[in-house]
Amino acid sequence: MNRSPSSHSRSIARATRKLAIVLFAGIALAVCSFPEAILANDDAQTSKELHARITRSQAEKAALAKVPGGKVKAAKLAQENGQLIWSFDIITPFTKKVAAVQVDAQSGKVLSKLVQAPGDRAEDSASSQKK
Repeated sequence: MNRSPSSHSRSIARATRKLAIVLFAGIALAVCSFPEAILANDDAQTSKELHARITRSQAEKAALAKVPGGKVKAAKLAQENGQLIWSFDIITPFTKKVAAVQVDAQSGKVLSKLVQAPGDRAEDSASSQKK
């Protein structure tokens, strides 16, 4: 088997391509076969979002309807008392008060709205940190 250097290079290139195809197919098969393994590696927020029927955008729209002219300052998806809830902090126009609005992540129904002055929120967080 005397091969010329260029013949040998082509043979190595073909083998490398075949190996790359086999590796790619194996990875694709593994990813498709074990979606729960992928979910286990996702962060908690992404995992919860997969179980929410209502998207952040839909929940935000419902929350902003309760605070006309407001702007979302923060949003999170959390499990509270066994229920998946979208929580939004919305700054109200002109008053700078913060409205905390909770939206059911399954139905899209607004569950609660609590308006506080910025100073009230700071006192709440300070007292909760002391506990």
